[in-house]
Amino acid sequence: MGAAAAGGPPVPELTSRQRAERTRDLPPEERTWLTNYVAPIILPAERDLFLQLSTDFQREMFKREFWERRARNGLTLPLGPGYQARYARLREIAAESYDGVDSDAGRMVVRRGEPAGIEELLGCSEVYRQAEIWSYPSGSSRLRSEVRHLFYRPSFGAARRLWMAGDREIFQTGSCVVSFDQACAGSPPASRDAFCPTFAAAKRCGASCTVATIASEIQARGPAEASVLSQPLAVSTEGLDGLWQRLASVSDPGARPIPLSAGTSEPLVPAASDELSGDASSWSNEKIRDRIVALPKKYREWLDIAGPLLSRAEIVAFLRLPTGERDAYVRRFWKKHGHVK
Repeated sequence: MGAAAAGGPPVPELTSRQRAERTRDLPPEERTWLTNYVAPIILPAERDLFLQLSTDFQREMFKREFWERRARNGLTLPLGPGYQARYARLREIAAESYDGVDSDAGRMVVRRGEPAGIEELLGCSEVYRQAEIWSYPSGSSRLRSEVRHLFYRPSFGAARRLWMAGDREIFQTGSCVVSFDQACAGSPPASRDAFCPTFAAAKRCGASCTVATIASEIQARGPAEASVLSQPLAVSTEGLDGLWQRLASVSDPGARPIPLSAGTSEPLVPAASDELSGDASSWSNEKIRDRIVALPKKYREWLDIAGPLLSRAEIVAFLRLPTGERDAYVRRFWKKHGHVK
C-alpha cells in the first residue's frame, strides 16, 4: 500500500463478513468481474476499495486505474504496457491449452504468463507420470537466470499438477524408485538387494539428475512454491489511498451529491446543438467508459474528482462537447461549487 496523501485516510480494511455481504450486493456483472475475471490478480487493498464503491462511474474509474497500475513501463512480464489485452489472452490460452483456468497449469499461466520453456520428459515415462519442466525468467540477480517448476499428470490425460515437496504421486505406480536422488543414481541403495527394473529405466532417462536438482530447488523455496498458484504478482499500490480519498465521500450509499444547480442560475452546459443533445440512456456503460479512457489525462483526472457529482446525462453531455469547449465546462463547474480554478 502506498502512503496516504497528507491528511487523508487510507482505504478501510473490510472484515470477512463485510466482504461477503458487499460482494453479494454487487450487480451481477461487477460480481463476476471481481470474483472470477480479476480474482487471480487483484490485491486485497484493491478488492476492499472496489467493494466500498457505490456507483457504476466509480467502478469504471477504479477499473481504468487498476489496469493502468499493471501496464506501467519497467514491470516484469506479463505485466507492462498492453497488460489488459495480454491478460485476456492469457485466460483464453489457459482455457484452451493448459487444462483450464482453474487447473494448476492454468492458474500459473494466468498469473505468471506462459513459461519461457516446457520440456516434456517423454523418455522418462517409466519413472515419472507425464512429467514436464517449466522454466520462467527469474527476474533476480542470482546466478541462475531462470526459475524451474515440475508438473505431472496424476493419471493419463488428467490435468497437470504442480509438484510440491513430499508429493510421491509423480512416480509411476508400482515403481520401486521412491526419490529423485535414487532416480539420478540409477541404482537402489546399498541396503536393497532386490532387482528393480525401474532403476534401469531411470538410467535411460537422461533428465533424472536434472529433475533431482529441480526438486531440491523447489524444496528450498518451501511455501513460496505453492504461492505461485495463489498469489497475484506484486504491483505498487501507490496512489490507491488517493483514489479512495477522491471517492470516499460518495462511496457511502447515503452520501448526497452536491446539486449542480446550486449557486447560480447559469446553466452548466450551454444550450447544445442537436448533435450534442440527445438521450443519455442510449449510451451504454461500455461506451461511456471507452470515451472517458480516450480523453486527455487532464480531463480524466478532473472526472475522477467531479464525476461523482455529475449525473449520467451531464457526463454524457461533457463527453459530447467538442474539445475546445471542455475547458470552459470545467471552469463553470468549479465556479458553481465555489472553487477558483
